[in-house]
Amino acid sequence: MKALASFVLACLVGSAAAQDYPSKPIRLVIPFGPGSLADAVPRLMQPALEAKLGQRIVIEHRPGAGGNVGAQAVVSAPPDGYTLMMAATNNLVINQFVFDDMKFDPLQDLAPVSLVVEVPLILQTHPALPATSLAEFIAHAKANPGKLNFASPSTGTLPHLAMEIFARSAGLSLVHVPFKGGAPAMNALIANDVQAMLIGYATTAGQVRSGQVRPIAVASSARLAALPQVPTFGEAGFPDLQAAVPGNWWGMVAPKGTPAPIVARLASEIRTALADPATRKKYEDLGLTPVGSSPEAFAAGLPEQARKWRSVLQSMGRLTN
Repeated sequence: MKALASFVLACLVGSAAAQDYPSKPIRLVIPFGPGSLADAVPRLMQPALEAKLGQRIVIEHRPGAGGNVGAQAVVSAPPDGYTLMMAATNNLVINQFVFDDMKFDPLQDLAPVSLVVEVPLILQTHPALPATSLAEFIAHAKANPGKLNFASPSTGTLPHLAMEIFARSAGLSLVHVPFKGGAPAMNALIANDVQAMLIGYATTAGQVRSGQVRPIAVASSARLAALPQVPTFGEAGFPDLQAAVPGNWWGMVAPKGTPAPIVARLASEIRTALADPATRKKYEDLGLTPVGSSPEAFAAGLPEQARKWRSVLQSMGRLTN
């Protein structure tokens, strides 16, 4: 009876809190440095979301350790709906298998709110590289083993692991150069300090349009509306690589224990914001697929994704626990 009474009381408290929520600005932690995709995902829906919630959303960058620094800050924050995080795939289903010093379990200590966008990855190269197609890139890399560098936003991020999966599947020897965020990784590609990246179009859209970066192929089942001239891996003649290379996604999470009515309210407002045609077009113009899901739908897929990633990392010899 005590347990039931406690549960009922918690529900009543949560409902009361949700009725007044939000009554002050909301802090949204991004666990990577400023710029590129890490900023684009929340900022594109920020005006619509702020209008629906009636409060400002203050974006705070907390980079470090593949996103673990920012995630730890959110895990440790009061579960009152005023601290949230925009998390990438690695923050929720990969890092716990890559870093052996994590002090939290993302599947247990964070509350999924909504899957926000899916991010097909694009193989992008410096224009000086003598390869204008996926077949030519693979041939050039095979002819120059260990001589091509590829960038990633950080060790353990999905763009890093996806490129390793791509290289292993294609029989290539590439050198990984990690950076602290997508923007510095992109700058290195522009400078030809690295020759390739597997990353979302949003990170390099301006540079692609100006010719500073060359998109080779999309690791997706369909071409992007933003890049209709760029073939998929399958269309380029490599359906097995298309199946092997994973896509990225970003979703919003809150500290464990955040009242369910608040989580549900946030998810509902995110879905409303993403349903707006003008907002959807902004995402699609950057090669992003807006989703907007319920907390339950977002949470349901995470354990299986984590299991699959653990298996993949084990096969790559990168499993730490």
